Amino acid sequence: MIIGFAAFLLAAQAAPASIAGTWDLTWQTRHGPSKSGWLVVTQQGNRIAAEIHGQGAVKAKGEINGADFTLRGSRLAIPYTISGRIEGGTLTGSLKILSIDRRFTGTRR
Repeated sequence: MIIGFAAFLLAAQAAPASIAGTWDLTWQTRHGPSKSGWLVVTQQGNRIAAEIHGQGAVKAKGEINGADFTLRGSRLAIPYTISGRIEGGTLTGSLKILSIDRRFTGTRR
């Protein structure tokens, strides 16, 4: 019975979406959308690592569960979190650093 329940739980968990690749980013600003920067993601199972390019470059590590992802990193000792969702060739999400919450979309190259 325990083995059957464990198999059920494993089957019920969604397989991670494929997020690996290069994503062109569009950030929402108070002046409207701004296309700037890109995100390069590598993936091994549900573990992901990313480099965010734009005004400099930063690295982050995290995980993807189903279609939802979370990346964490820091720049100049200030931690940030990037979270979002992948749907086909589109990412939607936000970057949170201190009290700033910037929304973005991304399209796969």
